[in-house]
Amino acid sequence: MHHDRLVVTHDGSAYVLGRPDLGVYVAVPEPGAVFVRTLQETGSVEDATARASEVAGEPVDGAAFLEGLAGAGLLDPPQVTRGRWIAGVDPAVVAPLFGPVAWCVYGLAAVTAIGLLIARPELRPSFADALFLPDPVLSTLIFLVMGHLVVAMHETWHWLAGRAAGVPAAFRVSYRGFYLVFETDLSHLNALPRRSRYGPFLAGMALDATVLAVALLLRLAHHTELLMLAPLADRLLAALVLITVYALVWQCAGVFLRTDAYAVLANALRCHNLYRATQLVTKRRLWRLTADEAAELAAVSAHDHRVARWFGIVHLAGGAVLGWALVTLVLPYLVTMSGWLLTNLRDPDPAGLPFWESIAVLLILLLQWAGPPLLAVRERRMRRAGALH
Repeated sequence: MHHDRLVVTHDGSAYVLGRPDLGVYVAVPEPGAVFVRTLQETGSVEDATARASEVAGEPVDGAAFLEGLAGAGLLDPPQVTRGRWIAGVDPAVVAPLFGPVAWCVYGLAAVTAIGLLIARPELRPSFADALFLPDPVLSTLIFLVMGHLVVAMHETWHWLAGRAAGVPAAFRVSYRGFYLVFETDLSHLNALPRRSRYGPFLAGMALDATVLAVALLLRLAHHTELLMLAPLADRLLAALVLITVYALVWQCAGVFLRTDAYAVLANALRCHNLYRATQLVTKRRLWRLTADEAAELAAVSAHDHRVARWFGIVHLAGGAVLGWALVTLVLPYLVTMSGWLLTNLRDPDPAGLPFWESIAVLLILLLQWAGPPLLAVRERRMRRAGALH
């Protein structure tokens, strides 16, 4: 039955049963945890049922509980693990990157970045910072590449933090709403105590804050003539500031899109599926739930249900912040860039560099906008086939 592969973690008033090899985790009351532990110790369903019944204070149906575990995928056969390099980094090697000294550095970087953005208005980002070359289309192309590199570094830090915590992690391309994103699957953290999950959850933003602080300090040193940089270097740093500020705003405000800030809040609030609970509670307030949705909401824990009643306000506030960033940073840039692309493509000159620069930018933008619906279809098929939990 593969029950020997189950791990049991105490999580406040509940317990989490998990299959780290499959990335499947469910919350159960104490009798369920006792049932699994006894079954693993004795191999007897009868003994496990008796012990769980003692803890529950009433008869427990062991056979039905096993059926529930099977239905959740916790008793599925192990899958073949590919890409051993993902879990191949020794935790001891990367542990210093996420130790007490490292987190002091990350915290200092965050405070420094916030202080500089408040105290030095000339260092604050503007959409115009993305246009750091005389050739605006080439600027756009390099800017988009820089953005993807920042995202790659962000996700790499999540991965390394997961390895430092002793759990495997995996990369994949996914989507959040209409946004194409890269993400690191840290679902295996559910097998760890909640206090051990904060480092991996915050690691990406910690690196972003550090990169932002370094870029701002270099620009400050240049502007105060403590360090002489080439004008292009200063403009590149300004573009990097714009990218990292938007990335941090996205992570902090996009809780309704399950960003890093959502993971931290859900963990701190001791919730198991706050995202779905909030969706269902909010939908019930606005219009009717389907029968399946009503049943799903009824199965949500009382704690998650209570938190979801007010967490919808957090979703709304985050959406407002991202809307502000969209209007003040993204849309002006997109409008300006679209004008240049149309100019270069209206009368195409395949022999000229601007034409091919425009084609490259257009392809990247098409991938970003077409990616989410295509991935949504792909992930729906994978879930139906049982290849994605």
